[in-house]
Amino acid sequence: MFESLIGLVAAAEISKAQMEVQTTADAYYVAVQEYTAAKARETAVKYTVTYDISYRGTILSDKDDFARKVESILLDERGWKRAGVAFRKVESGGRMHVILAEGAQVEAASPTVCSPKLSCSVGNLVLINDDRWRGGSDSYNELGVSIERYQEMVLNHEVGHFLGHRHIESCETEAGQAPVMLQQSTGLRGCQPNSWPLPSELWVSGL
Repeated sequence: MFESLIGLVAAAEISKAQMEVQTTADAYYVAVQEYTAAKARETAVKYTVTYDISYRGTILSDKDDFARKVESILLDERGWKRAGVAFRKVESGGRMHVILAEGAQVEAASPTVCSPKLSCSVGNLVLINDDRWRGGSDSYNELGVSIERYQEMVLNHEVGHFLGHRHIESCETEAGQAPVMLQQSTGLRGCQPNSWPLPSELWVSGL
C-alpha cells in the first residue's frame, strides 16, 4: 500500500514536471513564431509609397469614411503589402493620388481610357468612381456580395494598375477565385469574387 502511494506521488511529480517542460516549450515556440513574423514584416518591405487622398466633382459618399477605408485596405495584410509595398499617407504631394470622383471627372482624367461608369487608374492617379463606391456593381450585387468587399476589390484593382499590373482576362482554375486584376466590375467570367491579389499577382514593376 505504502509503495503504491509512493508510486502515485512519483507519477504525479513526473507528470507535473512534464507539463512544466511542455508549457515552457510552448511559450518558446510562440515567442519564436512572433519574432519570426515580426522580422518577416520588417524585411518584406521593398517599396514605400506615399499617397494622398482628394476629391473631384460632386461627392455623395462620406469622405471621412472613404479615407478611413482607403487607409485600412492599403495597410491590410491580405493586400499589396504581401508584394513588399508599404503605403504611407501624407496630406499632399504623395507619389500616388487616391481620388474619389464623380463619373464625369473620372472620364475627364483620360477620355480615351476612362469611362464615367467605372473607376480608372492613369499614371499616378487612382480614381475611384463615387457611384461605384456607393453602389457596387451588378456582378457583385447579383451574388449578394457586400459593398465592403466590392470596395476592397476596386481599390486594390486600381492600385494594382499603379503598381504596374495590366488586366487579367480569366481565373487561374475553372470557377476559381478571380485575380484582383480581372475587371470584376464588368463581369466575373466564371470566377469567384475576390478582393485581394492572388499569390501569382504579388509583384511590382516601375517603382
